[in-house]
Amino acid sequence: MAEEHHHTISGLVGKLITESEVNCEAHKYYEIFKHHEEVPNAVPHQYTAVKVIEGHGITSGCIKEWDYIHEGKTLVVKEKTTYDDETMTIHHSAVGGDVLNDYKKFDATLSVKPKADGKGCTARWTIDYVKLNEDSPVPISLVGKLVTESEVNCNAEEYYKIWKHHEEVPNVTQRISEVKVIEGHGITSGCVKQWNYTMHVHEKTTYNDETRTIHHSAIGGDVMKNNKKFDATLVVNPKANGHGSIVSWTIEYEKLNEDSPVPIDYLQFFQFQIEDLNSHLCASA
Repeated sequence: MAEEHHHTISGLVGKLITESEVNCEAHKYYEIFKHHEEVPNAVPHQYTAVKVIEGHGITSGCIKEWDYIHEGKTLVVKEKTTYDDETMTIHHSAVGGDVLNDYKKFDATLSVKPKADGKGCTARWTIDYVKLNEDSPVPISLVGKLVTESEVNCNAEEYYKIWKHHEEVPNVTQRISEVKVIEGHGITSGCVKQWNYTMHVHEKTTYNDETRTIHHSAIGGDVMKNNKKFDATLVVNPKANGHGSIVSWTIEYEKLNEDSPVPIDYLQFFQFQIEDLNSHLCASA
């Protein structure tokens, strides 16, 4: 099960996504959550009770109260629900309960899609949240995925190439002091590079020029002191209107243990790279 976390520089606003493949038919999975009565029976270790306190339970705009278990504690959330039967999407927006002790906003959206081969479906939960303050916890686990995405003004091909042809990166941003190829050819998939920033990392790189995707998989260096796995993927897509592009960095990680920090700082580091490269390319245009 993979988690994806969209995080801003402030650290207060975020998005978490967990997605899993399941064996049952999509409409059955969707219906059991829409017709909520069976949920506590299906997953009693997570939900102990659910009741409708306003409106009709299967009509958009109803308000439900869920009793659930989190970190061994029984908690309560009141949420407003909307449904889209066509896309098999259910949106829950918290309007009361324990979850709002830590968050100004906490929305959870379930989206269910049949798999292309017709066998089973994909179920995705997305949490959009705004923390009350910096001390509020990020609702994230041991294994996860962090994502930062920004719109930039420069051409998608130019942005992709400056990162692929890595020699210019240290000149563009002060946050990276040196990049060197230690195995293979620097613009060929499978090469190994060493990046020096405030620390250093050895990573294996693969490229997909068609999708403008660069995948970095850490195989050594400081980042591996806290993580069993640390992969960073850059994707650059042109905007639909032809003006500028959308740049995203995705970090997939597995912490060594519960005490290892969630690598939010690395996400901020990549966000700064997006901004630095955009400024450089716009200035040279």
